[in-house]
Amino acid sequence: MTIEIGIVLTIVLLMLLCLIKEIARPDIILSVTLLILLFLGVVEPAGALNGFMNEGMWTVGLLFIVAGAVQQNQLLHSMVLKGLGTGKGPRRSVMQMMFPIASLSAFLNNTPIVVIFAPIIRRWCERKGIAPSKFLMPLSFAAIFGGTLTLIGTSTNLIVHGFMLDRGLEGFSMFQLAIVGLPACLIGIIYMSTFGYKLLPNRQAELSYAAPANEPKAANTAKKAGFESYFSIIVLVSMVLMAAFEVLSMFEAALAASAVLILTRVVTLTKMVRSVQFEVLLLIAAAIGIGTAMEQSGTASYLAEHLVSLSSGWGVVGALIVIFLLTSIFTEVITNNAAAVLMFPVAFATAQQLGADPTGFFVAIAIAASASFATPIGYQTNLIIYRPGGYRFTDYIKVGMPLNVLYLVVTVGIVSFVWL
Repeated sequence: MTIEIGIVLTIVLLMLLCLIKEIARPDIILSVTLLILLFLGVVEPAGALNGFMNEGMWTVGLLFIVAGAVQQNQLLHSMVLKGLGTGKGPRRSVMQMMFPIASLSAFLNNTPIVVIFAPIIRRWCERKGIAPSKFLMPLSFAAIFGGTLTLIGTSTNLIVHGFMLDRGLEGFSMFQLAIVGLPACLIGIIYMSTFGYKLLPNRQAELSYAAPANEPKAANTAKKAGFESYFSIIVLVSMVLMAAFEVLSMFEAALAASAVLILTRVVTLTKMVRSVQFEVLLLIAAAIGIGTAMEQSGTASYLAEHLVSLSSGWGVVGALIVIFLLTSIFTEVITNNAAAVLMFPVAFATAQQLGADPTGFFVAIAIAASASFATPIGYQTNLIIYRPGGYRFTDYIKVGMPLNVLYLVVTVGIVSFVWL
């Protein structure tokens, strides 16, 4: 181990501790970490700024604008509420709620979906005399499931995709992740509406949950949806189709969709600024810079060598399991984006040393970074429903750990068959 590698490892470990202790916002912690690495000369200025020029980061920003136009759509709300209302018993209602939520999450940002539907579902539970704790965790998990179905399902997928493009590799196609994500999603929904439902606490929330001021009323049905509701969906579908059939790159399709929505005033400049989560973009850019520092300093190769040595008796599949587990552990205690960025260079170096197709490792990272089920702090949607659902930390462990194991088995099995 060189002095430079030792410095990087020490700083990254301190960063992880700060993230776990939550001494500041994640984007602030990562930005300060990047500045320290830059000041110490571990990463060159061009490398530190690499994240701000990353195509994946800019694509995420543009998708916030598109999501801002679609997320208040009355048609989507009616679809979810209809599923809840027709369920024959609570378990059936859980399943019928999770399918449309996962479908929406495949194309929209997870966080606003949960923010919008959490108070609606909570009030539905109160009217039916059902504990909200039986529905809010499935809501969050369904949003996470859906994020693994498409390239644009979550910012984590786009970060990994951007990293692949930066290294001259072919990035993910629109639905490539669904090879793993769809079976995992179906298994996850079945689990949450059967065994997982039994493990969910039957507990009322400790605090009342105030719905957002702009939350639409359930009475606003599809018939009352205006021009903007239909037009925003048309733009979203067009964007997805252009990217899926490679008419445009994902970045170009998102840019075109955002421009159309702004020019037609479906999205005003004020609404655009409110839609973009700038702290998420800063976190992504800083995390990419830290990942560059890990590569330039040789830290990624150093960790890869030890990982290969650790799994030497198990071959490529063993290395894949270790990569998935490490990513999953990181995402439970820090953030999904930071976990993906930290593990990408390690996975890339590991695949190179083993002479394996790195695509399978990248798919595993994208899935594992999103599979945050065992703690409320690993994924923002889990935090959103933590107190409104009256959950305790142990509830996530009890319900989420079996789900993490299922995702590990499904991912490793399919990736090994398709890519390795």
